[in-house]
Amino acid sequence: MRVLIETQLDVEGNRGLRRGNFDIKNSEFKKDPDWYISILAYEWIQKQISEYDGRKTEIVKVTWNEENDITEIVKQIRPIEPIDDLPF
Repeated sequence: MRVLIETQLDVEGNRGLRRGNFDIKNSEFKKDPDWYISILAYEWIQKQISEYDGRKTEIVKVTWNEENDITEIVKQIRPIEPIDDLPF
């Protein structure tokens, strides 16, 4: 299955729109579609942000298949930090 993810980002006052088609795993999608697509969108947005060389970037809107707004879910996703419990 394929989904269309659309992102609207504000980069230091300039808004940009990007669209991308992504292949997804049906098994993961069926469990919780919005969460699964939000993770894909978050990863894609991180790649976009890296292109802006550290400029202040804000997520304005994220949708999938043009009708499912997942903006708030994507904004809540944070990377998992590794546990720093090494003895040295």
